[in-house]
Amino acid sequence: MIVTTEHGRMWIATIAVLLFLHSAAHGQDTSAAMTVIAASVKESEVTRSITATGNVVAWREIPVSPEVGGLAVTEVAVDEGDLVAKGQVLARLNQDLTTAAISKQKAAIDELQASLAIARSDAARAHSVSSGVISAQMIEQRETLVKTTEAKLQAAQAQLDEAEARDRQTVIVAPAAGTITSRSVAIGQVVQAGVEMFRLIQDNRIEVDARVIESDLLGPASGQSATIFGPTGKSERGTVRIVSPIVDPKTRLGTVRIALPGGTHLKPGMFARVEIVVESKLALTVPLKALVWREAKAHVFKVGRDNLVSLTEVAISGGATDNVEVLRGLDVGDRIVTQGAGLLNDGDIVNVKTASVNGGTLR
Repeated sequence: MIVTTEHGRMWIATIAVLLFLHSAAHGQDTSAAMTVIAASVKESEVTRSITATGNVVAWREIPVSPEVGGLAVTEVAVDEGDLVAKGQVLARLNQDLTTAAISKQKAAIDELQASLAIARSDAARAHSVSSGVISAQMIEQRETLVKTTEAKLQAAQAQLDEAEARDRQTVIVAPAAGTITSRSVAIGQVVQAGVEMFRLIQDNRIEVDARVIESDLLGPASGQSATIFGPTGKSERGTVRIVSPIVDPKTRLGTVRIALPGGTHLKPGMFARVEIVVESKLALTVPLKALVWREAKAHVFKVGRDNLVSLTEVAISGGATDNVEVLRGLDVGDRIVTQGAGLLNDGDIVNVKTASVNGGTLR
């Protein structure tokens, strides 16, 4: 039958629309469905870290000062940046006075040794003379002279030792191996005892004093791994050496000292940012881009039967990088939309391409 009336033509168009909608609802035409990428949720290793900032400092700095004063510098053997060994000569002071004092004391010792020899000879003769020829008082005086001369000789020897020690102190040596960080003397300068001439970093070891907020201070522990970023952004690996036992009551910050490897490009005084790994475990993770936010809460789209997606609320851990840890809302094996989720609505039907959820690091 051919319908030619206007009412008949409208009735036929309505039936066609209803048939189309029924066909689409039952999956008979999915050409209009959005294509997304989905993946199965699985466990992967995640790490938690804390971040802090601080300064690069020397592990131990040693000031080098002379023990004798009033002498001029005659030689400077090192400069800033030089590597030195323990006992290496750094500088020399004028030795004229100390050499003269040694010579004078040696002459005094020679004189006392001669006097002692005479005194001992006289005492020996006094004992060998027949009784009654030399009085007991005379013998006692000669024995006393021997003892006093011996005492003077010992004192003179001690003064010689002191003069020689002062002479050795005119040679300034490195108290430990390390790197010279400062030099504050020049040839001809008269130095005083205790005034700093050089400063060195012992064993050339440097570290980062990272300032950590008190709420994060219980996480770091000796031996944990850390990544240090210098002013240029270049990263280096370090190790937590010690966690300070106190917190500054004004700033509410504690100090974590991180040892740097030998040959580091960082220099004392530089600013540094650190990331300290404080926990590592297996957990459910999803890509950050899989998350959609509804009413300030995190959700994902789970892909169910017939490729029907359902909006599912999830609880995630704090912080976010490429992958985040899921605490609640998903199970191992659940399929979720990892790309294209932002354009979906609850109950949409999608075309699915499969991908794998890559594990990542949670900070």
